[in-house]
Amino acid sequence: MEGKYLLRKDSKPNEFGEYKIALQYCTQGVPVKKSTGISVHPDLWLGDKGDGHYIRTGKDGHQKAYILNQRLINMKKGIDDRINSLLAEKNQIIPVPVLRSILSGEYDREKEKNKGQVSFVEFVLTENKETYNLGKISYSVWANIQCNMNTFCDFLHKMKRMDTSEKTTLYCRDITVKLLKDYIKWRQERGNTNETINKALTPIIKAVKIMHRRDWIDRDTCDEICNLYLPANAKVLGADTTTHYLTQEQVKQLIEAVKTAKYERTRDIFDMFMFSLYTCGLRFSDVATLRWAEIDMDKRTIRHIQVKNHTRNAKMLSLSIPDEGMKILQRWQGRNDNFVFGLLDDEFDLSNCENLKETLNSKNRTINTSLHTLGDKIHLTFSLHFHVSRHTFATLALNNTVDIKTVSTLMGHSSVLTTEKVYATLLPSTIEKTVEEKLNFHF
Repeated sequence: MEGKYLLRKDSKPNEFGEYKIALQYCTQGVPVKKSTGISVHPDLWLGDKGDGHYIRTGKDGHQKAYILNQRLINMKKGIDDRINSLLAEKNQIIPVPVLRSILSGEYDREKEKNKGQVSFVEFVLTENKETYNLGKISYSVWANIQCNMNTFCDFLHKMKRMDTSEKTTLYCRDITVKLLKDYIKWRQERGNTNETINKALTPIIKAVKIMHRRDWIDRDTCDEICNLYLPANAKVLGADTTTHYLTQEQVKQLIEAVKTAKYERTRDIFDMFMFSLYTCGLRFSDVATLRWAEIDMDKRTIRHIQVKNHTRNAKMLSLSIPDEGMKILQRWQGRNDNFVFGLLDDEFDLSNCENLKETLNSKNRTINTSLHTLGDKIHLTFSLHFHVSRHTFATLALNNTVDIKTVSTLMGHSSVLTTEKVYATLLPSTIEKTVEEKLNFHF
């Protein structure tokens, strides 16, 4: 790690036209600066070109150049020695907070170790936020980590490691291999796949690596935790990997059941569910955030920015609205000024990603509760939830011989491989029809 001196021309000069000199190091792609307390005129500044003499000497140079250069040389050597010593000992990248403490002169190994007595959950969430703010992860990744850590907190409650009076009683230095193995087992018992569990472990393992670099945990513990990832694609006992969808007959049964629904709200929720089915399996997030301004009733089209990746990677959806979808929209005309289905207040700020994620999750849970009750009325063998509408659209479309590439495009999948992965096993009628109509050769 090589430090260098900079003339801070990004700051205001003093009354003599002199700028401050700063010593800068870089770690994890982040520059960290230390003020030297020395200022110099740009005409007298040589920087790295001076070969160790940063300030011009001689008749045309600074009158105190020799003294100031020596101060700069000694300052850099002292910091270089501390950094190189730590690098040699840990053989890993120095994290930003540690580098800052070295440059400020506050770094103390024993004191740094004691900093491990902080909340592990809060530490993971803080690292997640900093990574997001630096633009290294998307909003969706940030949100998934937040969700996974909430699940981890649920586990800590069950294990009596979470106290009601504090955020958590689990400190960074208390994280153990056994605890995380128990966490893995707990998620397996909940039916999570190995892929899901590995995603949940990733922010935890990343935090553990940082903790090791800071001397909060030993190398052996760090190595064991880093090896906790489960084999890819292995089946988990009790896991339900079935993609549920409705048959045409089941959809008809639901329509009849809704006609006798006691509450108007049930019919409203079913309208949203069916609108998703009719409009190429729109996700709940996209139905909830759909605005009248994005609908052309005359042309029967929707132009809507997907909310799943409400970041710089957001996609524009362009969809045609079929007859049944138009009937639903006509029923909702005049009820809300901005958002079609009124799940969000008209003044809701969609750019507030954190609030949007939290609100949509809450609304989705409420709606899924109603849909589950509705599904029980027709004796479905699985829990009816909003995403079933998306699976139903895809399955019916594919079984009606719509090619998988077209279905993938209509659903807004990033790749046709995603569509194949989810729905390839749900096409028995398509296969049978293809064999009967196209592969029944006669010579």
